[in-house]
Amino acid sequence: MTQKSTKIRALTEGAIMIAAATVLGYFRLFRFPFGGSIDLALVPILVYCLRWGPKYSLMCCFVNGVLQYFLGGGIAISWQSMLLDYVVAYMLVFLCGFGAGRKFGWLWGTILGSFGRWISLTLSGGLLWYMYMPETFLGMPMTDPWIYSMLLNGVLVAAVMAVDLAVLGIIQSVPELRKVILARQTAERQE
Repeated sequence: MTQKSTKIRALTEGAIMIAAATVLGYFRLFRFPFGGSIDLALVPILVYCLRWGPKYSLMCCFVNGVLQYFLGGGIAISWQSMLLDYVVAYMLVFLCGFGAGRKFGWLWGTILGSFGRWISLTLSGGLLWYMYMPETFLGMPMTDPWIYSMLLNGVLVAAVMAVDLAVLGIIQSVPELRKVILARQTAERQE
């Protein structure tokens, strides 16, 4: 595959995965009472990251974050909130791409991408959303907005990550699906 055809294929797959993520974002499996929800929207993005690695994944994750805000009914209290809660949070999912082509890359790549997302969401909560902190959360008294933000976003990201890992684990466990869906894409690969 030539360099030009590799880029075209990467962009095309990225557009398809972003479209799939946008559609899957409308079908929520669970909505948390304190904000956020569980859906399968990150699965196509994680698959793309695992197929193409971090180089191509960064742009795909950036575009996905912007579209999640504008098409997914994003809520923000300022432009900083929009950036940290959507653009940067989803962009950091590109870290999953470092697991591309590696043993158990789907597992630790997803954990790494989710951790990056959690960092951005925690920063947003501690810096911008602190005024909405309840007196208690998960049965514990809340006095520090950073602890609250870490816990709140930790619960949200961990739940989404568990669902994503379950789906990717199913894909990984079926050899035919693993070859087609999670196959690493490189410029050296011949068709």
